[in-house]
Amino acid sequence: MLVAGLALPLSTPVLAQAGPKLLRKQKEEVYKPTGAAEQQFPFGATWILYDIGGRSLSGDAPSFSLDDKLRATGFGGCNTFSMALYPIKDQKLAAGSIAMTRKNCGKPVDDTEHDILVGLHSLPKWHLESNGDLTVVGQGPAMRFKRGL
Repeated sequence: MLVAGLALPLSTPVLAQAGPKLLRKQKEEVYKPTGAAEQQFPFGATWILYDIGGRSLSGDAPSFSLDDKLRATGFGGCNTFSMALYPIKDQKLAAGSIAMTRKNCGKPVDDTEHDILVGLHSLPKWHLESNGDLTVVGQGPAMRFKRGL
């Protein structure tokens, strides 16, 4: 069998002779993690809004849940809604079209509901806090949710 010669500079490592140490070092350089580790979105949990833009809520608490089929359903404080909601890279949420009931509940409640739906639909970032709360920040005020039962 004839094998063509391969001219390599002496400083170039040959993997066959390098052994596992060099291979491990090369993998570490290629697969370095960047930034904080991404969290897994908690499917199936119900999230109850308790703070929006630094103000507490009164009345019926807005809430939503996201199932493993990526369907979000919720209550905005006046109307019920559903939409496709996808946790994507960089801990963002991408939303599809919103389907909702059309009741009018008065300006303060309608304004809060509008802020919630715009916030969820604006490619927001989300984060699970160390106390288990969910923070969602998109266009409009930041929203903080507690896990429901």
